[in-house]
Amino acid sequence: MSVCPRYDTHLDRGHNFAEALELFSAEAAEAKEKGEEASWWFLNLTPPVAKMLDWYIRHFPSSAYHSIGEIQHDAHTTWNIPPEATLNTLRSALSLDGELTEEQREMYFALLKPREDVD
Repeated sequence: MSVCPRYDTHLDRGHNFAEALELFSAEAAEAKEKGEEASWWFLNLTPPVAKMLDWYIRHFPSSAYHSIGEIQHDAHTTWNIPPEATLNTLRSALSLDGELTEEQREMYFALLKPREDVD
């Protein structure tokens, strides 16, 4: 029995996103073998996950900042997704399904942009 079924639902959605990334990572590995760059333009979040992230950023911006940094790191180390591609995915999802204004989104995500001197 789950202590928090609502939380488990969000975990399931996140797990589905992770499974989708694993499927796409196989395509990225093939592109790498061919000497091509993988295209991550097709990454997306479901509307409920985007709305949850938007709420998290609006109510706990500092905690969300650290969580998004971890997401970028995990996506890069696990699936070799460039950090900027992860940010673009999150920013795009929030522009479609979030309540942050464009100015708020751009300002917040500018702080998350990876530095060029970091791998």
